[in-house]
Amino acid sequence: MEPVEPELGLCATCRYQRTVGGARSTFSLCERSFTDPRFPKYPPLPVQRCRGYVQGAPAPANPSEKL
Repeated sequence: MEPVEPELGLCATCRYQRTVGGARSTFSLCERSFTDPRFPKYPPLPVQRCRGYVQGAPAPANPSEKL
């Protein structure tokens, strides 16, 4: 398991968070945004409160995916 990143806030331990790598940076993607428009695709971090938060292991990063 990867270390928890405190700058992500709740996203660090949410099952709907996925880390997406770009050419020069990394972003926290909320997979809830795919099915519910109330959730931003890339929320401002750190997230302190979220009604869609579900504790669990975040989705693994996909290093081949580019933004």
